[in-house]
Formats: sequence, structure tokens, C-alpha cells
Amino acid sequence: MGFTYLDALISKFGDEDFTTSDFKAATGNTRPAKLLSELKMRGVVERIGRGTYRVLPLPERPDKRLSEWERVKTIVLKAPWDKAWTGSTAVEIWTNGRYKISPNSYLRVFHLRVHKSEIEEWKRYLMRSGVSSSGKKRVGSFVILEAVSRIKWTLVAGERVIPKDEVLRIIKNHPGLYAGASELIGY
Repeated sequence: MGFTYLDALISKFGDEDFTTSDFKAATGNTRPAKLLSELKMRGVVERIGRGTYRVLPLPERPDKRLSEWERVKTIVLKAPWDKAWTGSTAVEIWTNGRYKISPNSYLRVFHLRVHKSEIEEWKRYLMRSGVSSSGKKRVGSFVILEAVSRIKWTLVAGERVIPKDEVLRIIKNHPGLYAGASELIGY
């Protein structure tokens, strides 16, 4: 991974205040105010006065994982095609959010059942919306599309999810992933 402006800020200024001019002199950036404004919006620097900033220590920076995951879920839910949550996403919904699994704490994988005839439309829609469906990401989120000829679903907490018997089958077939999840299903 390359060296970033944030890396430069931390290296040059650490926890010291700095000005827009200091930043320009240190990095050679021709639009320092614009870049610092962007870094402020991303929650990595704080403006403490006119033209004066400081790098926010890690504990003070916002955790953007939840907002990214909600963004992806909203994009999926707004899609005009028939769909139903499946896999670990269905287990999570059926357990009212009490049972979640993920490859790591910085990655959210959404499992979605879609019609075979609409799979390419789904891929284009997700790509246009900035959502990955390839599964190559290690941070952020992506959607795994499961193409089927017929989608059976039921409403759980206002969302279309595969039926309870299918979720229980997933749990039973993967005890290493879902140990105890069946006891948490409350609907």
C-alpha cells in the first residue's frame, strides 16, 4: 500500500497543530485547503481554528464500518428486483442481530438470493452503486449473489429472508459457524 497524505501528516506533525501553509510546505500539495477539508470530512483531521488543524488520534476518529455496511444494505434493499437474504445474513436477521459471523471485524459479507434471469442486472446495478460482488475485498463489504430459479421468502423484521426451515438447515449443516444459533431464533 502506498504512502498517503495521512501518513505524511502523522510523520511530519504528529500530535502538533499545523497550518494550511505548513501542510503545503511539507507536501507540495497545490490545493492544501481543499485536501485538508476532505481529510476533515473523513474524520482524520480536526480544524481547530482558521487555517489551523491537527491530526485526530486514532481513538477520536469515527468508526466508519457501520455507515459503510448500512450504505450497502440500503442499496440492496432499494433494488427493484425480487430478492431474499440468505446464508449468514439470513441467520443474523432470524436471530434479531444476535448471531453474526464475518471473516474479520472490518469486513461485512451480505448473502442475497436473486433470480437467475436477473443476475447480470444485479451485477451491473451493484457495480454502478460502488458495491462489490466479487468477494475479493478484505475490508469494507461485498454482496454474494446466489442465483436461483425461484425465490421463496418470508418477512422477518420487515425484510425478505429465506424461510425459517432453510435457515435452520444452514445452521445444522455448518455447526462450526453457527453453534447455538438455532436457540436464538425468536420468530
